[in-house]
Amino acid sequence: MFRKIEKENPFEEILDQIIENIKEGTLKKGDALPAERNMAEALGVSRPVVREVLRTLALLGIIKTVRGGASYVSENLENSLIEPLSILLRLNNSSVYHNQQLRSALEVEAARLAARNCTPVDAAELQLILARLDAAEEERVRGDLDRDLHIKIGKMAQSPMLFSVMSASAQLTENIITGIRSYMMQKQHSVSQMDEQHRKLVNAIVEHREEDAEICMKEHMKTIENYILEIDRKKENTQV
Repeated sequence: MFRKIEKENPFEEILDQIIENIKEGTLKKGDALPAERNMAEALGVSRPVVREVLRTLALLGIIKTVRGGASYVSENLENSLIEPLSILLRLNNSSVYHNQQLRSALEVEAARLAARNCTPVDAAELQLILARLDAAEEERVRGDLDRDLHIKIGKMAQSPMLFSVMSASAQLTENIITGIRSYMMQKQHSVSQMDEQHRKLVNAIVEHREEDAEICMKEHMKTIENYILEIDRKKENTQV
């Protein structure tokens, strides 16, 4: 699995070898990495160097370290960028609204690409999610279905990097504002503005209308941004 390292600064090569093993499938999601001592011996380096690489990978969300020191490849690599994004937000003194602006830009592009790539199977799955969303009454269920709809559109874009950053940004918003989707759904009625936005968006995607899909997603993201601002104002008023 690992090759001896000859470089004076082995950090990058150890990192590259682990990533290469994950990429090629030698290490799969959920697999345990060898113990630090065994990795150090196989690589011909010291344990502290291996430990530092593992800490970096854990920070990136690529591996998970559990009590006792065992490390596992993350089951959810798609969201491995959540922690780095969170750190960037704090370093730049940014708000959840700024994070939402990033998400909006990515989701608008994802909608355009989804309209371009939509297959009959994709169209059927989107329509099914939409029908379940229309029929659901409980806010939590509607929130989960709303998430499913956005994830499906993101995957249809067929751009792994775009999907990874988009998913991380969306999850980070939810981590910061707990229950934001339920809050938005609670504010809506059966023939609401958001429901209508979902319908227009799905119709544009399944009909391969790229420009319309982009416009619909932009409008939808603007609505979400307004809810985030509304929540922020309520928090400020509560603190006064």
